[in-house]
Amino acid sequence: MRALLVEEERTELLRLKAMLEQEDGIQVVGMSEKGARLEERLKELAPDIVFLDLDAQANGRLELAARIRAADPVVDIVFTACSDRHALEAYAVYPLDYMRKPVDHIRLARTIGMARRRSEHGAQAISDGTADSRLVCLGSLTIRRPNSETAYPRWRTTKAQELFAYLLHHRGHMVSRESLFRLLWPEFDAERAAAQLYNTIYTIRAVLKSEGLHITIAKGGPAAGYRLDLGTVRLDVDLWEQSLLALPSLGRDTASRYETVLNAYTGDYLQESDYSWALEERLRLRELWLDNACRLAGFYHSHGMDEEANSMLHRLHLTNVLPSLVPIEHASASERP
Repeated sequence: MRALLVEEERTELLRLKAMLEQEDGIQVVGMSEKGARLEERLKELAPDIVFLDLDAQANGRLELAARIRAADPVVDIVFTACSDRHALEAYAVYPLDYMRKPVDHIRLARTIGMARRRSEHGAQAISDGTADSRLVCLGSLTIRRPNSETAYPRWRTTKAQELFAYLLHHRGHMVSRESLFRLLWPEFDAERAAAQLYNTIYTIRAVLKSEGLHITIAKGGPAAGYRLDLGTVRLDVDLWEQSLLALPSLGRDTASRYETVLNAYTGDYLQESDYSWALEERLRLRELWLDNACRLAGFYHSHGMDEEANSMLHRLHLTNVLPSLVPIEHASASERP
């Protein structure tokens, strides 16, 4: 695997190079402290992974990352920074990782491991136009392509859709056959339920293949169950929560970033499906949105930003937040006593 490093601090640059060279199969093909003429050398160096420092000239580096992504959709991009200040903007270019400095060996090894796993699927993903597709769970369950196209998978049966959604909900964890029997076929005996489960898993795999999604559904053994792994596919819920956690302290210069993250919450978790097992997660994510929306509305109100406060309060009212939770002077005329 060929690595290209862009790091403003010479000491950090050499440290990262030394750590990478301790990893099997990694070749550092280029280093730069300024990123100058980097785009011109991309074709020549042909890196598989690019490490970009965001502590200096962050906007320029983010633009550079976007151009790298446009020029070579296969290359993995890893951002390094001393804080999470630019994490939200960074995730807009589908990076492999965003690592805090000083980078440690364990985190770096994990990131390299992810890059290796992605490379196993990358060529095929690019060939069918689905590299870094995103699954959308906020609202309806859909697929968002890198070109912003939205696809609605044809699951063929409601059982297949719910089984996929349930495995996605428990992604990375083995789900026992017995729990799936109770969820989807409680009226069937074990033998008949097992046959239904086998056929439904086969259907889901066929749908995923037809959509070009390299998502793995692994069987844990003859009677153990199934585990879903996303592979190269991103999940909007994960990206949204990561962006929320990366927000800095709320202030005049950061309020717009809060707006951006809150606006990315386009609906409740799996809201178009009445799955009782999804309710707890739906309420948790909704509470995260509400807490931060109320904070932002209160901030706007306390700083005399009436137009922004009213806009956020309107959204809160649309989500059925009690009027008593907001300042009375910002309520509409019909809501005032």
